[in-house]
Amino acid sequence: MRAVDSGRGARWQDSLRRHFHHSPPFPWRHGRAALDCAPSPRMIRLITQQGQLIDWNDEKVRPFPDNLVFLDLMNPSRAEELESESWLEYQLPTREEMQEIEESSRLYMEKGALYMTAWIPVGLDTPDPDTTAISFVIAPDCLTTVRYADPMAFRLLADTVRRQCSLPTTSDAVFLTLCELIVARIADALQTVESDLKKVGREIFSLRPHEANAAIEKDLGDVVRTLGRRSALVANLRESLVSVNRMLQFFLNNAATWLRGDLAAQFRSVMRDVKSLDDYTNQQQQEMTFLLESTLGLINIQQNQIIKIFTIASVLFLPPTLIASIYGMNFEHMPETKWPWAYPAVIVLLILSALGPIWFFKKKKLL
Repeated sequence: MRAVDSGRGARWQDSLRRHFHHSPPFPWRHGRAALDCAPSPRMIRLITQQGQLIDWNDEKVRPFPDNLVFLDLMNPSRAEELESESWLEYQLPTREEMQEIEESSRLYMEKGALYMTAWIPVGLDTPDPDTTAISFVIAPDCLTTVRYADPMAFRLLADTVRRQCSLPTTSDAVFLTLCELIVARIADALQTVESDLKKVGREIFSLRPHEANAAIEKDLGDVVRTLGRRSALVANLRESLVSVNRMLQFFLNNAATWLRGDLAAQFRSVMRDVKSLDDYTNQQQQEMTFLLESTLGLINIQQNQIIKIFTIASVLFLPPTLIASIYGMNFEHMPETKWPWAYPAVIVLLILSALGPIWFFKKKKLL
């Protein structure tokens, strides 16, 4: 593999950042149908030193260009893996190895290349967001990624390269830009979660749970489901942040001999962003815990209100029921039943016995 001059890729990175800044982070806000976890066909994507983007969408094995600085393997076949390993002169991690959870299996150095596997969020635009393992194998002259999903960051990178032709680039510059795009997507997702939490908070505290009805019960159930989905999303995003932070720390510790100083400073800036976002996820988890406890408290109040209604109703009808039961007994000697005004008198007594508890409960402000 031919060594590539490190060059300066600042212009190329700036163009990527400008393009991403103006790109919609979540397609549904602009009515687009693009999804973060769109179907992932087999594909090999290459970027040359001159900024040329090449996509191979079939299984035909071709010679790689000598000035290659980025090799992206999505759902690679075994033949494609072997051809890539032959050109790179080092092995690529298998799909099974990418699922290992030990840090020593996810971050290591071999034959001068850094092997880093991180959990990257996918499906941020769908009801079922998740994370996927993506391996980054970086050497001074080429960055190789192995993945089995299609996160938005990779598509944004390819789209920008298509727009900006003949721009110099290096493997570390491509890696930096990918990390920036991934972190930016996570930040946008957290902002969306925060917006949803504010909306949920307004809905919760605008309800009147003492007015027990089916609509309020449905609203509170929807709130619990929304908080559950958002909690799962934040957990996935935090997992990604921790994974990306470890990957960046490992990269900076082991690439110091060939990493340019200006890029090292930008990598440290990305790490600071990751740290701040991790703190932000802690804040959101605390906020979701508070909202969930508040919602469950309101549900408890509503249930108590329903029990209270039935309790008061049973007490209200107890005195009339007692009187009706007494005069409903079939004894032979019941003098009151022979009085001419006995029936209307009992009716009045029944009404008064029902109004008495109502007056009592209103006086105690229980109604």
